[in-house]
Amino acid sequence: MAKNEERCIEKCLSSLSWCDEIILGDTGSTDKTIQIANSVGAKVLQTSFEGFGATRNKIVNTIEADWIVCFDADEVCTEELKQEILSNIFENNSSALIAPRKNFLIGQEVKHSGWCPDFRHPVAFRKSDCKYEEKILHETLEVKGQTKRLKSSFEHHSYPTLKSYMDKINKYSVLGAEELIRKKKKIKMASAASHSFFKFIRHYFINLGFLDGWTGLTIAIASAYGTFFKYSIAYEKQKKSEKMLTS
Repeated sequence: MAKNEERCIEKCLSSLSWCDEIILGDTGSTDKTIQIANSVGAKVLQTSFEGFGATRNKIVNTIEADWIVCFDADEVCTEELKQEILSNIFENNSSALIAPRKNFLIGQEVKHSGWCPDFRHPVAFRKSDCKYEEKILHETLEVKGQTKRLKSSFEHHSYPTLKSYMDKINKYSVLGAEELIRKKKKIKMASAASHSFFKFIRHYFINLGFLDGWTGLTIAIASAYGTFFKYSIAYEKQKKSEKMLTS
């Protein structure tokens, strides 16, 4: 799934050239993402974005395959992980395969800060046994059966600049606020302050972010910032809804 990922999409798709078919679920790119995908032989499926979970499921449902290998547009599969995925698919003993992700911020590998070790949703799964949660943000893959943890890692090059990192934080703050409202939680500004404070503590101290130097401090501050505005936006929207109901 991708939108405006011309910076890294070629490297991502090329690392998956060993798959029988590569499908790019494009959610409205206005840059060269689609042209690049076509140039490397990928099939482009254009679809609307309906939240991460629902959109992923929509794309998966169009695929006719027993096993699906799934990577984000800013992730790169390594040769070692490719071999491990293939051997485990052929062994046919698991329903999903999960692998460690190496995260990079402005070109520097992050070794602490809650970013390492990082096991996100599986890199490969049996279609009949799995489905994504219908969540707007931070969706997980629900697996019926065994999930096997692999040893080989893959690379995540999501944030080449501080601007790109803050753009993603701002986007996720808005989506996270929508998720909070969907859960019908009563939000207070005190929630924004407390959750952001503990987010900083967790990343910088509990997850040893201080060992990552300035990178770790940046992650802790940015995470606290994003959390504060996620709750603040949800609070603002709830207050507006309450005024509309009482007017």
